[in-house]
Amino acid sequence: MGDETKSPDEIDEKDILRDFFDQKLSIEQETFELRRRRLLTFSKSYYPMTVTIPHEKEPSPQCSINQGRNWVITHDKRKKSAGYPHFESILTGPKVSNHLFLNDDGNATEDLKKMTEHICEVFCSPICEIQIDKQSLIEWLIKFQPLIRYVSIRKDVVTSFESLDRLFQNVRVTERFLLGSIKLNGNSQYTEPIPFRSITITGSSWVTLPSILNGTNSIIRLHGSKLSPKDINTILKEWQMGFKLYNLEFLEVDISTLLNLDSFPGEVLKDLSVTRNDGNDGRPTTVKIHDEYIITLPLAHIVFNLARNDGMIGSFFAYRVNEGERMMIIFYFQVWSKQS
Repeated sequence: MGDETKSPDEIDEKDILRDFFDQKLSIEQETFELRRRRLLTFSKSYYPMTVTIPHEKEPSPQCSINQGRNWVITHDKRKKSAGYPHFESILTGPKVSNHLFLNDDGNATEDLKKMTEHICEVFCSPICEIQIDKQSLIEWLIKFQPLIRYVSIRKDVVTSFESLDRLFQNVRVTERFLLGSIKLNGNSQYTEPIPFRSITITGSSWVTLPSILNGTNSIIRLHGSKLSPKDINTILKEWQMGFKLYNLEFLEVDISTLLNLDSFPGEVLKDLSVTRNDGNDGRPTTVKIHDEYIITLPLAHIVFNLARNDGMIGSFFAYRVNEGERMMIIFYFQVWSKQS
């Protein structure tokens, strides 16, 4: 972008970002701060923007300036270029993604933190989503923006329940929290509730029954769980009584076990007053995991229904999947009403 003056109405989003990031490369120059202030002035008349920091092969921020138009700022070792930074625009249907590729100088995470802070300041916009592959990004999020819609954490980033507690106590996730397996010693178990609306946890062997019962989650998806049939039976009873799990809309649990599964149905159904349905009696076939993700439930030939005093119905069914010497049980529990 040259030194010519443009009115706010003439300013293009690519002009703003190119001007800003060109100057980012020479941050030591005295003109950088002046240019940044000018961009702040320009952006006051511009669209609000959300920022996403996803991880694919490398972490990167993604900026949605308006519907159908995204900005992605990334370090990508696979991308070869004669010069950095450089832009690429990718058209997918009605959506355009504008990519700014930066040189990976071995300090990608710190560079992206600074870049995201600048973007949020320039466009007066929050981070929408962060996908975390380093512990330092958790600490940065706590300090920079503790209220966020989506958080995903890769496996083995969290190495203790103390760091997990710090996250739970200092960050509020309003839409979806996804956590990979935790690097723990032994058979550690977590009994505190996870304070987010929609949670998906892989390697969830550490999540216990008290953690679920004492939570206020709406969506719970546990992969690699060690919950027992008796635990699932308790969850169903507590939901039906209505004192706990009142907000629960959907529960999915997969359990890999060497145990004989012949007793599994009887233990899950013990002392429950259920009705059996061999078809679909109006139960929705999809579940909204969060505001941008809806799943279609697998076809179930036999479904068991529980009724709660407020008219809500809890439908559950399960599948068995052979894994060689092991067997996986996938259990689904869906809450709905005749009016929904």
